[in-house]
Amino acid sequence: MITTPQEFEDSTAFELYVLEKVRPPLEQHGVDSIDLRDEEKTAVSSSICVSVCASAVEQLKDELTPLLFGAAWKVIDLLLEFALNNRGLSPKSQDWKITEKQNHARNGAGNRCVLGCSPPVWDALLQVYAATVEHRHCLVHRTASIDAAGTLNGVDRNQQPLTPLSRKEQIAFAKAANLVARAVIAGGITLRSEDHLKFQLDQLTNHSRVIAFGVGEPNAPVEILLSLTNENGQIVLDMSGILERAKKTMPMVHHFDVLMDVPDGSGRRLFAYAENCPEGRSVIDLAALLPWLEYR
Repeated sequence: MITTPQEFEDSTAFELYVLEKVRPPLEQHGVDSIDLRDEEKTAVSSSICVSVCASAVEQLKDELTPLLFGAAWKVIDLLLEFALNNRGLSPKSQDWKITEKQNHARNGAGNRCVLGCSPPVWDALLQVYAATVEHRHCLVHRTASIDAAGTLNGVDRNQQPLTPLSRKEQIAFAKAANLVARAVIAGGITLRSEDHLKFQLDQLTNHSRVIAFGVGEPNAPVEILLSLTNENGQIVLDMSGILERAKKTMPMVHHFDVLMDVPDGSGRRLFAYAENCPEGRSVIDLAALLPWLEYR
């Protein structure tokens, strides 16, 4: 039974890994990003992978995206369980049943303070959860079908067709779950991330049936990909002109995230909000990260 942020983090570790490592290459046109890891490159957004087997790759993406939805749904499921426990509610038996959690979600129950979001965002998130319970069941019990466009279809327990969950909606659900998990782990969602979460929830109103927040696409952050450098044993981040180049490339975007490759052969990355990164060059101590940095 999840009662603390640490227990939530431990319980969602695998799902969060999947969301952050698997989701980007599964997006329809690649993840929106500006790759500045090679100084000779011109900033390019929306990386595109071209292959003689492009059609096979797209088919594989369509088939794998529902698994991403499944991982995301588990994150929201455990968030709700945490919120219900935090409110002092108890399951009828030893463990929470999904039907119990679904009923609570429909009523907007649970302590939203575990996420730290506004009441409308909490309600929208819970309504999406409640509306996709049967989609989750179809996926787990292998009765779901995926059409040529990557849309997840199925039937409920009464054999009535479910509202189709499009590929775009599955990706939006995954992004929302990713934001939620990171916010809980960090001790609460920031206004910046809540704006981003609203944008993703707006892509899911066909299921939540709540009024859209009306948050535009510029509120969805774009990633800047950078490489840290090893200079005489010191790990250095050079932000000189980076944010200016990003804004020039995507002038309509409000926020940028920075993903930094760590030059130690581990494949690790550091994450930061671009606006929190110091101007110019900074020495990074990988063993004692500054508050604005975290491993991803």
